[in-house]
Amino acid sequence: MGNALQFSAEAHRLSAKEERAIVTVTCLAAFLFFNSFGSIAVALPIIQKQFGNSLSEIQWIVLMGVVTISSLSFCFGRAGTIFGQRRLYKIGVALYAAGAGLGAVSSTFVHLLGARAVMAVGLAMALPMSTAILAASFAPQQRGRVLGMFASAIAVGRMTGPAVGGLLLQVAGWTSIFWMNCVLGLVVTAAVVKIFRGPGEHRRDRFDIWGAVALLIGYPSLLIGLTFGTNVGWTWTTVWFAVAAVGLTSFFWVELHTTKPLIDIKIFKRPMLAAAMITVALSNMIYNPITLSAPLYLQNVLGARAATSGLLLAILPLATAITSPFSGRLSDRMDAATVAICGLAMIVAGIASYSFLGTDSDMVGVALVLALLGAGVGFFTPANQKAAFAAVLQDDYGVLGAMLSSFGTAAGTIGTTMTVALMELDGGSDLWTNAAAYAGAQQFAFKWLVLVGCVGIAVSLGKKPPHSANRFQSRG
Repeated sequence: MGNALQFSAEAHRLSAKEERAIVTVTCLAAFLFFNSFGSIAVALPIIQKQFGNSLSEIQWIVLMGVVTISSLSFCFGRAGTIFGQRRLYKIGVALYAAGAGLGAVSSTFVHLLGARAVMAVGLAMALPMSTAILAASFAPQQRGRVLGMFASAIAVGRMTGPAVGGLLLQVAGWTSIFWMNCVLGLVVTAAVVKIFRGPGEHRRDRFDIWGAVALLIGYPSLLIGLTFGTNVGWTWTTVWFAVAAVGLTSFFWVELHTTKPLIDIKIFKRPMLAAAMITVALSNMIYNPITLSAPLYLQNVLGARAATSGLLLAILPLATAITSPFSGRLSDRMDAATVAICGLAMIVAGIASYSFLGTDSDMVGVALVLALLGAGVGFFTPANQKAAFAAVLQDDYGVLGAMLSSFGTAAGTIGTTMTVALMELDGGSDLWTNAAAYAGAQQFAFKWLVLVGCVGIAVSLGKKPPHSANRFQSRG
């Protein structure tokens, strides 16, 4: 296939107006999805008080989304190839809106949890289809630009979520957050139905049901074990990990022996794709722990007020939102893998700088570190996505979109769990009561994360073949 610009036949028929419509509606949906994560998280204490549930039970409102999205994304990624990516995208956005509406009228915690599950299924269906549709609709020399805009929309959603949720809580209560997501979700659904006419490209094929069953047993068990392992004791942790081992081992066995696998393991023999997936996992592993450690550090060590802490933490997604479009355009003009490596190096530099923050650090220094880290994420994400899509055929776009999101989620959970374990190892019993002990333990843990990031850089440099940006292109 060489460097021929072969991509979806749909892209040949797109006018400039249609291109703008596709980018606009997918970015609006992404903004809404990721805004809801932060806005709903802010409401958890109020929800807990109203329904009288324990903290571990309330956590399932968040965990439901993480587990469902990570586990089902693979299944829907493959299903999109069979039934049509646009069809699944429309259904996913509609399910998200319906779930939000059900959450708004929930009278019990069980009903709310069920509504959250419906939202999560919709997200698991829509998110992998988003990047797959963008990759299939635009020529390779335009792909970086639109993926950069998409990454920027996600960052803005993350940044504004807590503020929007806090404002709605103050004005109208927690149900207003779900009503907002329902109403905006219905608006986006109407726009999606109007813009994405037809099911999109699809083909008759067999769905790997046994692979899906094995994955849905193993992957959620792994995430639950990683998330609750420190709280439920060694017995239950061992059980969850044992179930995960059985499920995931069965999944890989099925994938290697079926003619139509959910994920074709052989595609990882392509150096560019292998490097993109490894670096997605390692980058999420080292920067996701910031979301847990930074708020505690700012408030418990530096004495920042909650409002100040919130503003400082918003710097990271703001820097991502600003740099993502620039990275996308840059990866359209030069080798995308090179841009991604530069972004990963910035992430590692940001984590290294964070590992030197202590009890005598000031707010300006913290702000600069978070800005560097956010800029690194912005440079890395769209360029790495473009390099990954260039390494597979269009038949695998949906599965690739699922892998990009699921690998990142799982690796982020692993990184956060590992960081907490390292901090508890270094800080001991004084970790949560002594500011100096917390600062020292944080430095210890994040210095180990720097080494993990350096492994990612080494993998990227070692796997990057010349002229990698267009090495593989999709079938027309």
